[in-house]
Amino acid sequence: MRRTAGLTGRVTEVALKYQRMLKVNPRHAESLMGMSLVALASGQAEAAVRMATEAVDAVPEASVAWVTLGQALKAAGRRDEAERAYGGALRLDGMSALAHVGLGELKMAAGSPQEAIHDYELALRQQPALAAAHLGLGHAWASMGRNEQALDCYRRTLALKQRLPEAEFAVGFVLARMGRAKEAEIRYRRALMARPDFAAAWMNLGNLLREQGREAWAEAALRRAVELRPDLIAGWLNLALLKREQRLPAEAERFLSKALERNPEQVDTLVAWCQFCVAQGDVDGAWGWLCKAMAGNTGHAEAVNMLGILLHTEGSFEEAVAAFKQAERLGSVAATSNRGNSLLDLGRDGDALRAHEAAVARDPNGAGAAYNLALTRLRLGDWERGWPGYEARWHFREVHRRPRAFRQPRWAGEPLEGRRILLDAEQGLGDTVQFCRFAALVAARGGTAILQVQAPVERLMHSLAVVRSGLAEVALLGEEPPEFDVECPLMSLPAVFRTTPETVPWPGAYLAAGPQLASAKRLDYASLGLGLRVGLAWAGNARYKADRQRSMQLKTLLPLLRTPGVHWISLQKGEAAEQLHHLPGDVLVHDGGSADKDLEETAALVANLDLVVTTDTCIAHLAGALGKPVWILLPHLADWRWMQGIETTPWYPEARLLRQSGAGDWAGVLERVTAGLGAYPANLWGNWPTRIAPQRRPIPIARARVA
Repeated sequence: MRRTAGLTGRVTEVALKYQRMLKVNPRHAESLMGMSLVALASGQAEAAVRMATEAVDAVPEASVAWVTLGQALKAAGRRDEAERAYGGALRLDGMSALAHVGLGELKMAAGSPQEAIHDYELALRQQPALAAAHLGLGHAWASMGRNEQALDCYRRTLALKQRLPEAEFAVGFVLARMGRAKEAEIRYRRALMARPDFAAAWMNLGNLLREQGREAWAEAALRRAVELRPDLIAGWLNLALLKREQRLPAEAERFLSKALERNPEQVDTLVAWCQFCVAQGDVDGAWGWLCKAMAGNTGHAEAVNMLGILLHTEGSFEEAVAAFKQAERLGSVAATSNRGNSLLDLGRDGDALRAHEAAVARDPNGAGAAYNLALTRLRLGDWERGWPGYEARWHFREVHRRPRAFRQPRWAGEPLEGRRILLDAEQGLGDTVQFCRFAALVAARGGTAILQVQAPVERLMHSLAVVRSGLAEVALLGEEPPEFDVECPLMSLPAVFRTTPETVPWPGAYLAAGPQLASAKRLDYASLGLGLRVGLAWAGNARYKADRQRSMQLKTLLPLLRTPGVHWISLQKGEAAEQLHHLPGDVLVHDGGSADKDLEETAALVANLDLVVTTDTCIAHLAGALGKPVWILLPHLADWRWMQGIETTPWYPEARLLRQSGAGDWAGVLERVTAGLGAYPANLWGNWPTRIAPQRRPIPIARARVA
């Protein structure tokens, strides 16, 4: 409830004054209007209507009484009556600026900001210094996405009423939407200094802090919001979102239940339950919540967007596209980018690209839309624009929930002139193996590179030529890095060097296992005899969002594992390696990697193999970086780094990409692998580990067409 100017902090005192006057004269119009405003300030809308109605009865010729009645009726949700009351004020006084402000607020509530602008402008013609009209006009512009016009109106409001909490809050809201988070935070805090019990400001501040990865502060702000206003359902939903992102599902569920208790019919809450179920992998549960949401409102934009997400999850991509289109028409901002993702799964690359471009045009400061557009451009070979756009990942919490922050500046490619530069790993082990090659280009700019990497790859990084030559160092991620002057995340280096498919550095092997380790691994398998020695990995990190599409169960590979003349050696790590114990008796796969303490040990084994067959895991990158022939089994819509429609990759010239012909079609991929193994010449043990290259025509790396 908006507070009435002049009553804050002394409502009781003012009410007693009016009551004394009404005892003397029960039809005292000014006191009746004053009591109506007191009732509004204390949240008693119907009482305010009664008092204002009596004021109109007492002085029907006073336009201000009709305005007071309009305000009370509006607060009570009686919009048609409120509009008639404001009309009554204007019939008596066509110059009533307050009546036009009231009409503008009604039109805003009805979703007609353009009509509201007309009323606010009429009010300002009559009373240019009316802060409420400037504030309302700002709200109208903001609702239409006209951020600069909105900010101008809010600044005019603050010039008339300094530190007005509602205006400071509104400025913060618009600045946050424009991506100016630091300025927005200042404005929210100003609003709270002026009005410490401003629950909406606490909530928006909490959301802002959550998006920046400042989770402890975010939670404190959100908890304060619901403490002040337990009926603030959005506050409970945002607390649930924070806990879901922190992977604390029990706490997320508790906050969702709080929201549901307040209003079991609110569609936003039902959609949030649906999102929670999707995050937990409970698709059936998600459908149940979505049915409840859409039973109450089939035209709710985010419910329809959620319908598209569930259809996409189940592989019904055409239906998902139709749902996302409907959600877009209803006003969902996220639906446009989601439609682009479904179009990619349908193989409609050009349409997908246009959808992602439209999503960014619609929401220029949306990190998710910018990130999806960048991935699509990279996928389609437009690396010139894709790599710079990929920097949006730092603002996208699905990629970086808590982005690292350094006091040292970000390196942009200028000559280093002896400075020390931190190159820190930021995502998975495969990403580190893939992008560590850029350290040599960094050192060529005249500085000392410090590769700060995960423990499983730390020893392996010492085999990089740039490290062996003393031009780079290796440090362990999670520990305090050595002193440095500038920094750059590993996966930002392609943007710095403007890498294209034709200029990927180090086209050959750039990592190697230690000779002693490699010899030891060779002896481990010396008794296998003749036949191909093929390394195998079938599952990646189960916590990766798209792991279900890229990984498989070992039992799916049984037809392949029965290929004659092949010795299968598992390179699989983690829980998936347990599947080795459940193979049928006629299938033998040697466990070569589950006990490895790091990737250097795995690299030593890979160095002694003829070939590696793997899904999209860190093993694929390891084999490629070692220069080992590797066949990478990819889903129909593979990760962006493998691009589209090509069977080779500029990242690893010895790699061959085998893609599903349709979603889930691992059988077709395995048929191709089996046929390939039949044509792959086995080496004699006496010549092993010297590799005889497979006799196949190399497929040139082609730049994918961008529609």
